[in-house]
Amino acid sequence: MMRLPNTPKPVSMKQYFPTATDEAVDLLSKMLCINPEARISVEDALAHPYLAALHNAEDEPVAGFDFDFSFEDEHLDSLRLKELIWAEVGQFRPECMPVPKRRAGRK
Repeated sequence: MMRLPNTPKPVSMKQYFPTATDEAVDLLSKMLCINPEARISVEDALAHPYLAALHNAEDEPVAGFDFDFSFEDEHLDSLRLKELIWAEVGQFRPECMPVPKRRAGRK
């Protein structure tokens, strides 16, 4: 994204979603903010006027801890990605396991 050219003024979401309400466009713009520090929080998004009909503070628990996203730091080459996909498949379809051992020199 750093290589993309800077634009002086972003295009309005209303241009892409002309039939959306102003509240919908406002929430969408806040959720799609690239800077995570400036992006709307989950709590604020749930309390946004667009979601007023669905908002129920009594039924929206908040985690008492930060999530650990360190798994996203792993470099995923195609071989590692395939291994992870097979491991995930194995969670739901154990009969697909074990995965055959890969041959030396093959990716």
